[in-house]
This record gives sequence, structure tokens and C-alpha cells, in this order.
Amino acid sequence: MGIELLLGSALFALTVVVQVVAVMAMVRFLQRRDRLGRLDSSFWYGTAALSGAMLIMFVGHLVQVALWAGLFRWIGEFEDYKTAFYHSAVNFSSLGYGDIVMSDKWRLLGALEASGGIMMFGLSTALGFAVINGIFQLSKAQVVQKPDSTR
Repeated sequence: MGIELLLGSALFALTVVVQVVAVMAMVRFLQRRDRLGRLDSSFWYGTAALSGAMLIMFVGHLVQVALWAGLFRWIGEFEDYKTAFYHSAVNFSSLGYGDIVMSDKWRLLGALEASGGIMMFGLSTALGFAVINGIFQLSKAQVVQKPDSTR
């Protein structure tokens, strides 16, 4: 069990870095647009900002699934990368089909990947809500800045 925990913890740490890099890339992009005065509360800007954030998070998740699949192949758990990737995606998303099962020797890795996946999806969800909140706050600020034409 020790080597499983060591490998799983090391890969979990790496996937945290991947996800945080993806989140920070999106945050920096939005901060840069804010400094340049290019943030907008329009429907299409909000759609693009939220879609961009979710796409970046999705790519981050795919990279993490690929890293876990690479570990599964490296330890010899699966004969081909396609099967390892599929199994990894099922674990990471906590879907748990059970159609492909890891050997007793390495099955703890599946649970570690699933717990990491839950946390990474939570982080992605938080970013989505933060982007929505930012768009809402921007919309409120832009309404306040407009002169009242009824006076």
C-alpha cells in the first residue's frame, strides 16, 4: 500500500498544479482585460468569458486524466493507452462504471484519482461561479455609471 500512496499522492500533487495553472491562466486573462478596460457586461461577452473559462478547465481535466492514464500504463496496469485513458476518465469523473477494474495491487490508485477528480471539478465549478459573479458585478457597476436619463 505504501508505493500506491506515494505514487498516487505525487500524481495528485501534479494534477493540482495543472488545475491551478489553468485557473490562474483564466484569472490573469480576465485581470488583464479589466486593466485594459475591455471587460463588458454584454450577453456575448459573458457567454464568451464563461465558455472560455469552462473550456480551459475542461482541457485541464483532460490533461489530468492523461497523466493518470500515463501512470497506469507506466506501472503496467493496462496494455494500451486507450484503455488506460478510458479507465482514468471514468475514475477521475467518479462515474465508476466498473467495466474495467484495476488489479488488487493498484486499485487504491483509482480511489485516489477519483478523490482528486472530485476536488478538481469542484475547483472548476468555483471558477465558473466566480466568472458569473464577476460578470454580474460588472453589469451592476456599468448600470450605476450610466447617467439617469429620467431626471
